[in-house]
Amino acid sequence: MIRLCGVHLVQLPSRSKLSRCVNPDFYDVWRVNHRSVRDERAARVSLGGLLLLDYCDIKGILAYEANGRPYIKRSEIDFNITHTDQQIFCAVETPDGAFDTSLRVGLDAENLKRIQNIRICPMASRWFTEREFAEFQKDPTDLSFSRIWTRKEALVKWTGEGFRALRCADTTLAEQTLDIRFHEYRIGDTLVTLCCRACATPPKEIEMLPNSCLLEKGIRIT
Repeated sequence: MIRLCGVHLVQLPSRSKLSRCVNPDFYDVWRVNHRSVRDERAARVSLGGLLLLDYCDIKGILAYEANGRPYIKRSEIDFNITHTDQQIFCAVETPDGAFDTSLRVGLDAENLKRIQNIRICPMASRWFTEREFAEFQKDPTDLSFSRIWTRKEALVKWTGEGFRALRCADTTLAEQTLDIRFHEYRIGDTLVTLCCRACATPPKEIEMLPNSCLLEKGIRIT
């Protein structure tokens, strides 16, 4: 089962207050692995991801792979977190009953208004594969660019290769060669793309954290 949830950044309090609201075990590991994070907003975004794990009732020992991808130790559960300048999103895949170690999700999001300020054609020429660029040229719009871009990011998060593999990751072949599927969602001006196994059942929509849930954790919405 895959669950997809999100929270608006404006709903979240300061870093210090937020650190007291997330799972303390998660926070202790996060703090050790994010000692270099000094920016207030970056810390709030990162801690907001931990809050979403709490919301999905994820338990266990948080750890980080060498490339920085977080995971839960000795668990079948897989999750992935992404953000824009306005929201934070988290995808979580849990087993449906039978033991399954192949669970895997990748997630990316892009604010479509931000794309308006980017020279998409040169960027597509630089980062897209030949097949992707040909697909983009059929409809060279901001939305078309964003669809391919978020698929690429979600794919390299799914494989675990990260940003270093972005340029050579070909989303036009991935569904057939890796037996995966891409699923798209919209929250206002934000496009969210989920990458998951073809056999997995994606959620119909994104669950945005209600203020009532945040109030339960002692977070007051101003």
